[in-house]
Amino acid sequence: MSKPFIPSNLKLSDLLNYRLKISTVDNKNYIGILLSFDDKLNLVLSETEETRINKRTYAEMRKNNSNNNNTGSSTNNIKPVYEKRTLGLIILRGDQIVNLTIESTPLTSVKDRIEKGANKFGKDRPLAKPRGKIKKLA
Repeated sequence: MSKPFIPSNLKLSDLLNYRLKISTVDNKNYIGILLSFDDKLNLVLSETEETRINKRTYAEMRKNNSNNNNTGSSTNNIKPVYEKRTLGLIILRGDQIVNLTIESTPLTSVKDRIEKGANKFGKDRPLAKPRGKIKKLA
């Protein structure tokens, strides 16, 4: 997969419907499609997957790192074990975000999706007569 071209004057609003990888303060990575954001950088992501380092592995890495600092050696032979889980639709707080990376461009443009949806379901128009009966309240 080729990397998308990123112009220098890119805004976050230009990244709507892009697949993004977001790193957070607590060493978790989220990969999802950007649906919306606000002025505090709170993000709404769909089809989101969370990736994080296993707690046991993280504890071993910290222990090994502290032992290496005491002895002066810098060998780290522990490979991190990652856990993945699917979250779906999430809201990610802006104050937790450390890094934001583009994973891929939108699969289809918004215009194409709207046209396909209109062809599939027909044109949106009001019904001539309501189909349900409304009960009168006394």
